[in-house]
This record gives sequence, C-alpha cells and structure tokens, in this order.
Amino acid sequence: MSSLIRVVVAEDEPAYRNAIQRTLTLMPECELIAVCKDGQEALEACLADPPDVLLTDINMPRMNGIELVRRVLKQEKGIMVVVLTVNEDEDTVFDAVRAGAMGYLLKTSTPQDVIEAIRLADRGEAKITPKIAAKILGDFGRIKEDEETDDSELYVLSDRESEILDLIAKGLRNKEIAAQLCIAEKTVKNHVSNILKALQVNSRTEAAMKALKTKMVETN
Repeated sequence: MSSLIRVVVAEDEPAYRNAIQRTLTLMPECELIAVCKDGQEALEACLADPPDVLLTDINMPRMNGIELVRRVLKQEKGIMVVVLTVNEDEDTVFDAVRAGAMGYLLKTSTPQDVIEAIRLADRGEAKITPKIAAKILGDFGRIKEDEETDDSELYVLSDRESEILDLIAKGLRNKEIAAQLCIAEKTVKNHVSNILKALQVNSRTEAAMKALKTKMVETN
C-alpha cells in the first residue's frame, strides 16, 4: 500500500480552490492528482484515475457535489469522500451522508481540520461531531421505512459488532476502539465492514446515524 494519499479536489471558486491547494502543500503525504472546477470535470477525473480521497464542494456548475458523490461511488466504491462546503442545512448534510460522504466540513474549517479529515477518510474513518449528528438525526426522523416491522429485526449484529457500533456512534476511531476493547485494529476494521453490510449503509457516519435513529445505541 502506497504511503501517499492520492487526492482529487472539486471546487468552483478560484480563490478557495487556490486556498485548498496551498493547504494540501502542508500535507507531505498528499499527491494532488486533479484540481477540478466543476462536478462533471471531477467525475471524469475520478473515473479516469481513481483517487484515494475526493474533496468536494456542494454547489458547483454542471454537476453538484451530491450528484458527483453518488455517481463516483456507484462506479468506484473504494474512493473516500470529504465534503467541504458553506452548506450546513439539514437536507444538504443528510443528502451528502446518504450519498456516501465520509466527512463533512464547513469552509470555516482550519487547514489542519481539512488535512485531518483527508487523513481520517483515507483510513475509512470520520469524526461525528454533535452538531452534524444532530442535523442528520433530524432528517432520519422523516424517512419512510419500506417495512412496517420492528427496526430491531432488520439488523442482526453480534454482541461485539453492537459494542463497536456504539463506540462508532460516540465518534471513536478504529485505533481508539481497538485500544478500548483490547483487540487488533484489523479486527475492528473487519467488524466495521460487517456492520456496514448489515445496516446496508455506505459509511460509518451513516451507520452511526441509523443506529441512533433506530435506538440500536443510546445517546449520551
């Protein structure tokens, strides 16, 4: 596995696009393979040479960031997505997570926040901040379930997987979960993969939100 993190950036505002490029120069392990001015250009770049991480805005010409994430992950599921935007309304946050975004940052974030988000996404991890979690939970309450059966019967997790899901919902990373449970980090990753399949979700962020909504885990 390469030590470099290959990144594609999608941002339509020239000034902020330049700012992102400057930020990524502070990240020695970053290999910036494409800087795109709109969603369509980013889609083509990601499919031609799939990056490890896609860092994308939401409001862009030709194709918005939500549609970009959906289309990219439909064909290249291994790409991790971090959204970097001015949008913090519930619908936009929810749609980004449902589409498969691993991280969601506002443009008021510091350069170090952006770098950390990319590094976490590359490891398949993302911090779930209380503010973002609250917004997504609000929209989960409006989802109509296809089945009328009890939600608890839809997901069959082992005791260990339930324990790990609870820690994911609390915002712990794989390394932190492994340390707390005294198991190998690789074992945690395998359990997380099983959890995502069982809950039929695209990311650990969505898994946490679904678990909270269905009361599989408890909020503190």
